[in-house]
Amino acid sequence: MARKAILMMPSLILGFLCVVGPANGTDLELGKAQEALLNAGKAQPYTLVLTAGDFVELNIEPGDLQLIVTAYSPSGEKVRASKLAPQPHQKFQFLADNSGEFLLDISDADTTKQGAFTLIVTRIVTLQERLAPAIAKKNESPRLKALSAALDAGQQDAVSQFWEEVRAKGEPLIETVQGQTVQGQESDTLVTFLWRGTPETKNVLVAWMPFALQWPEDYKMNRLGETDVWFRTLRVDKRKRFAYLLIPNAPFMRASLEPNSDQVLSIAATGAQIDPLNPQRLVDSDPDDPDLAQYRGLSVVEMPDAPPQPWLVRRPEVPTGKIVKEQFKSLLLHNEREVAIYTPANYSKDAEPYALLILFDGGLQLGLMQTPTTLDNLIAEKRIPPLVTIFVSNAAGDARARELPCNPTFADFLNSELLPWVRRNYKVTHDPAHTVVGGLSYGGLAAAYVAFRHPESFGNVLSQSGSYWWTPPRSDNPNDFDLSTEPNWLAKQFIASRRLPLRIYMDAGIDELDFTGRGAGILETNREMRDVLLAKGYEVHYQEFDGGHDFLSWRGTLADGLIALMANHAESNKPRAITTN
Repeated sequence: MARKAILMMPSLILGFLCVVGPANGTDLELGKAQEALLNAGKAQPYTLVLTAGDFVELNIEPGDLQLIVTAYSPSGEKVRASKLAPQPHQKFQFLADNSGEFLLDISDADTTKQGAFTLIVTRIVTLQERLAPAIAKKNESPRLKALSAALDAGQQDAVSQFWEEVRAKGEPLIETVQGQTVQGQESDTLVTFLWRGTPETKNVLVAWMPFALQWPEDYKMNRLGETDVWFRTLRVDKRKRFAYLLIPNAPFMRASLEPNSDQVLSIAATGAQIDPLNPQRLVDSDPDDPDLAQYRGLSVVEMPDAPPQPWLVRRPEVPTGKIVKEQFKSLLLHNEREVAIYTPANYSKDAEPYALLILFDGGLQLGLMQTPTTLDNLIAEKRIPPLVTIFVSNAAGDARARELPCNPTFADFLNSELLPWVRRNYKVTHDPAHTVVGGLSYGGLAAAYVAFRHPESFGNVLSQSGSYWWTPPRSDNPNDFDLSTEPNWLAKQFIASRRLPLRIYMDAGIDELDFTGRGAGILETNREMRDVLLAKGYEVHYQEFDGGHDFLSWRGTLADGLIALMANHAESNKPRAITTN
């Protein structure tokens, strides 16, 4: 027995047991909660019979106590010990090195204190279970399980009824995960993608990037028996928004850590298409804009708890602003581009100077981002002041890749050519505190750099998924990056400079990850930039959204950035961070 083995341990262990009390502890059972009152200077022992290789997890509610939890093997050897903070939902895990009765001693770090605690064995995973290959049924759709049962029962029309139901309700199927909780709250759901196969269907890939590139086999559909039902069920957080495509008869794809792999470029050439059974699609209002080609025709999933985006909806009672498009030639850049000027409803040159907003990727802002609608609604609700907005489109060719990433000539073009032209033609402010420059991806990086170079003109930065991973390329090719170079070149410029009179809004998606381990993802480098700015004393409004590098989230968080920067123009002399996870 474990008690006898422990009493034979060295005198130090024996002395400890004499202080904490007898070792014949309470038996623990999987899933059965235990409540105990811990007396001052005493320990509470528990016993648990395990098999060699078992992985054990306990959930412990320490209350006000700082608990010390120690696990001993049947031979009396210490397996693991941990000090748990007086916070809810503490975990204690250990691995059984052999079979028999294990002892768990629980004591308080403060031997003069007493109090109550609760513990429960939440998991015991055997060695055989841990070594077994992952089984897809762990993410098993209740609806498909019912369909499979109906087929096993000989219901010949079950499949046709299933497809009729899908056509009526649409897909993917979104179902609650029963009994799966995180800190007592149901957080995940099952999402099942479907494809109605033909005799020629060999496989179907759910092209949800970047994940399908990292683990392609996990995103390939399975066939339900000999039916025409192909499916893939994934566990997805209830707060997420994402876009995807389907690829029937996809070629073999190897797992890849590189997001710019040639496999991504070949997806369009291998029959990638929108999901014919999903009515939600990312549709653009300007099908001729070449900047939008990569975003055209994507299927969309918005999970039940995705944050609302109320400012995107056109409201009949809200007056609309006016948009005028002009061609603008730059002497500095030696090129020409379209700029679109938004003036709010009831705009007047006799009014006080209007606040000014400059946004890059003008075609994207006018189309997929639906920015004019957001501006109309925010102004009507008085969440932001009436403002003039300049949508700056990209010049032809590879101008976007050359101009937006920290290009001093482009920054000077905005400051010395575009801005004076806007002020000559529109009643706008000369105050940098009422001037915002913003963009997404490369545009977010550009906004921060432009304000860094010209803080006398641009006092506010609106950066959405800014590409702070950027470093200067090795050659004239704007995409010729040295991957061994430390990312976040712009952060180093802020570190080396004095604190500038800037206010910054930043956001990034939790799916914008770097899988290579270099730390050069959108999410990682935005967090780094935030921390650098806060350390320098800047006012920073920062949030993270549950999504990826796409407009589904950006067009909602744009309003958050505008409100953060424009609702109150008061300067702050202290660093400030607003973080939403």
